[in-house]
Amino acid sequence: MTSRKLTYSLLILAVFYIATHISSWVPAQYRSDYGFSYMIWILTIAACWPLLGKRLLSITGLSSSVRVGVLWGLVFVSPMLVGFTFSDAPAQFAPALLVTKALLPGFLEELMFRGFLVGMLIRVAGWRWLPAALINAALFGIGHWFQGATLAEAVMASLFTAVGGLWFAWLFVVWQHNLWLVVTLHTVMNACWVIWQVDTTAAGDQFANLLRLSTIMLSVVVTLLLQRQRPATDLECK
Repeated sequence: MTSRKLTYSLLILAVFYIATHISSWVPAQYRSDYGFSYMIWILTIAACWPLLGKRLLSITGLSSSVRVGVLWGLVFVSPMLVGFTFSDAPAQFAPALLVTKALLPGFLEELMFRGFLVGMLIRVAGWRWLPAALINAALFGIGHWFQGATLAEAVMASLFTAVGGLWFAWLFVVWQHNLWLVVTLHTVMNACWVIWQVDTTAAGDQFANLLRLSTIMLSVVVTLLLQRQRPATDLECK
């Protein structure tokens, strides 16, 4: 790794760490549960605009095709939607919870973890996709440690979200930094957890995990099949 790449890498990781931890350094009376953190994340990415200009949009995936991302995201998550819809699980529509537990984290976590962290490490610092995806997965998992009321629950929640982070990062890269694909998946999967009251953590029960595994497998198989018909992407080149 050249000195320039090392400098970029350390800077990106430092900025990411500060942005995702600064809320814990602020007294509780001056911040809300998530609103303060989300505001910091948005400001962090906006602060990169003077340095990167329009390139920031392609790095983070904000300029990627919304239509393609949303369409394929819905296709991939269809096993969960169909499975829960025809299950015996009671459905409960709570608009406020859907916004705070699905829509906001679905967009902003993907923007920060996949768009900013993975995107910057690959296209600015010159990392290969796997190290970038792995460090993203580890940090994503650690960031969900708080979900567990016990040590076992915390470990399971972190493990499931770390695996999810790795999967999201892989899809983000192989779909040429299409942020909207992973945003759609993340948002709809979280919405399923809220609507059908699956669990208070990311771990879920056996039925939910079977549906989640079906979604993951469908996305991987279809993506690999489509890759055979497309030019090499970041994933294949690195």
